[in-house]
Amino acid sequence: MRELASIPHYFNVYPTGHIPVPVCIGDLPTSDYAVSSREMAETVATHIQNNALIPGVIILEEEKLIGVIPRHKMFERLGKRYGVELFLRRPIGELEKELGVETFTLKGHLSINTAVKLALSRSESSIYDPIIVEHENGNISLLDMYILLLTQAQLSTNLSGIISSLNNIETILASETAGASTLNLILESMNLVVPFHHIRILLQGQNEIATLLGSDQTVKFVNEPLESNDIYRSIISINQPLSLEDVRIVPSWKSVDSPSITRSWMGLPLSTQHGVTGLIMLSRFAFSPFTINEKELTLVFTRYINTLLINLTNRMKRAQAYKELYESRGQRGP
Repeated sequence: MRELASIPHYFNVYPTGHIPVPVCIGDLPTSDYAVSSREMAETVATHIQNNALIPGVIILEEEKLIGVIPRHKMFERLGKRYGVELFLRRPIGELEKELGVETFTLKGHLSINTAVKLALSRSESSIYDPIIVEHENGNISLLDMYILLLTQAQLSTNLSGIISSLNNIETILASETAGASTLNLILESMNLVVPFHHIRILLQGQNEIATLLGSDQTVKFVNEPLESNDIYRSIISINQPLSLEDVRIVPSWKSVDSPSITRSWMGLPLSTQHGVTGLIMLSRFAFSPFTINEKELTLVFTRYINTLLINLTNRMKRAQAYKELYESRGQRGP
């Protein structure tokens, strides 16, 4: 029995051609195809053959993991002499024992680069076998090495293109057209190199620029002092980023304006010469602490956001001054 389709094509995995930026391997497309060891091998082979994106099958015995059969090794063995006669009409557990594939499990919160390093440390015969991903809720699924390596390549491309992105942002900030779309560009560029699941920007006492930012759901204007929150106050007092590896062990976390499913978090101050005027808060829904390099990169983009907000504030002040000047001339008459 021969496989109709081998390695999934790039556009089969990501039909739009766009690779979403993952925080961890738990964000990547995986397969949860699992069967009992008593399932007939022919049924499994047919299902995998008809679904090109399934990297293999998880074999269970009384709901417990006992093994994995990678798709390429399944069809390779069935394609050998007497493979069909010996295994196709027998329970899949027998083929699993014949192949003796060593299972390789990684936690879903691991970063892409860490997962690649660990996966490539396997023996040469197993290096391209799919990886079992253990999710935080206890579920398991299979991750294709093709997808993992493809994602790492995309992340490397994102990093290599950061200079071009920064130059583009600086050009726009130097113009008078910067606005809500510019903020979105900065955030999208930041997400390419510092992945996150959610972002919130809190601005205190800057309601005058709300019209220029439009209805952006990322930005929230607050009137109450940010210092009333313990975590916010810590950031403001040191005027430096604060990273929380696991918010579940932080007693004062509940009052933070971030999703309840946040696990790792980082807050950065927005400030002018008059002091802190707001906060940028990045959330990750998995235990994936922000690294020192990610913190440094985020600071670069934070400075651009700060510049944008200052420019918008100055623009509004100029517009208000022109309006007042026009109205005063109108009142004096010709």
